[in-house]
Amino acid sequence: MRVARVVIHAEVTSFRYPFFVTGRQPSFSMPPPSTIHGHCASALGDWPDPSSFYFGIHFSYRARATDLEHQHLALGMRAKLMVPTPSGEARASTEIRVQPVVREFLFDCSLTLYLAPELGHAFREPVFPVVLGRSQDLAEVVSVEEVFLSRPGRARLEHTLLPLSVRPCVRFGPTILLSRRIEPPPGRDAIFAQYIALHEPVFLGEGANPNRALMSVPGIDLDPLWVDPAFEDSEGFARGVWIHRLVD
Repeated sequence: MRVARVVIHAEVTSFRYPFFVTGRQPSFSMPPPSTIHGHCASALGDWPDPSSFYFGIHFSYRARATDLEHQHLALGMRAKLMVPTPSGEARASTEIRVQPVVREFLFDCSLTLYLAPELGHAFREPVFPVVLGRSQDLAEVVSVEEVFLSRPGRARLEHTLLPLSVRPCVRFGPTILLSRRIEPPPGRDAIFAQYIALHEPVFLGEGANPNRALMSVPGIDLDPLWVDPAFEDSEGFARGVWIHRLVD
């Protein structure tokens, strides 16, 4: 399978839980698929067609911590609120209040995406600034290469996302609810799906530790699993790459 391997580095990023509006803002340990789709859209300058878009992901970070940041809250109509201006007092229609919130951050982040070759080319000359997570989280495109993924003989899966459908095959990694894709405006409805955030290594193939094996379960399709032979550990297990799609 011919793909573009895009390596991106960010000093800091944060993937906010969409259901947390105020108060502490935790971060997902993996970018949601909708974030990856938007990330590619910023490089391309247009929305990649969700029906044909696919990606594989390898994401890691060195540390996570929390810090305070300001949140600007619109409190609605305040008809009687008078505010001073250079020409005298004026009636304000909306009150904005700034309050500090605790936000969780990921530091020293490395993201490898496996994309369609034509989409990978966009990262050589991205249309918009490259960011990862929030709009202020600037990132750097480290490399863009065209590579060939192989069918798995011996695979090592870690620092990646897996679909919930393979949960009977793997005992590691928490199940998380992520935004799969966001519909175009004006509706912009969010479509959610459950995934496995796998950071611990799981192995497939001859010589795999039975306690950490990706088990074969009848009826569960492992066809979306490929390997990148350029990344192989000391025991001969190549990096596993699960190809996700936004539309079934």
